[in-house]
Amino acid sequence: MNWDEGKAIQTASIENTRKLLLAIIATPSKYLENTEIRDALISQASLARLDLRTSIEDEPIYITPISLNTFKQRSEERMPGGFSAIDSLRKNAALAIRKEEQRPPPAKNNRTREAILEQLAEANLSLDVHKRANLILLQTLSDVRSKLDGVVSAQDEVTRKIRAAEILKRITAITSLNPAMYQIPPIQKASVVSIAAKGKKDD
Repeated sequence: MNWDEGKAIQTASIENTRKLLLAIIATPSKYLENTEIRDALISQASLARLDLRTSIEDEPIYITPISLNTFKQRSEERMPGGFSAIDSLRKNAALAIRKEEQRPPPAKNNRTREAILEQLAEANLSLDVHKRANLILLQTLSDVRSKLDGVVSAQDEVTRKIRAAEILKRITAITSLNPAMYQIPPIQKASVVSIAAKGKKDD
């Protein structure tokens, strides 16, 4: 394996780590019992050491362990927002799991004081879901913004279309981690209708 291949593998692994963190933020309940992932969220170094094969939205991903210094360097080179954005996602993922653990069981009697408190807790958790969804949407915007220059600076129309298609695919992939109400609907291609020039009469 040459140096460039090694860097590509490291970058792909960090991108998969980013996908995992976004998935945890979106649906923390899926990861409550996964001690390997939870341990990886404890610190920057533990996240860099994560060695994991899993799948997200039926997409298989592989995360390879690398040194923290290399993790930081590749993140700064390739990831939107650099390493600080990845570390922020790690902290939010850990927080989402902690809050999920505190979720109360469903209320059985709506007339009791305890039930009212539980309903209030549910409302707070619902607000937390909104916050997590907003975080994922902000990450999507940051990611897209970092790639728009590549579309604008494309040398030809074919390259421009390819890069634009990659951005659209990425938007769909990231936002699909959100609950259904926060997902972006598929883009529908509008039919093209020919309109005669204004004032032109038929022969």
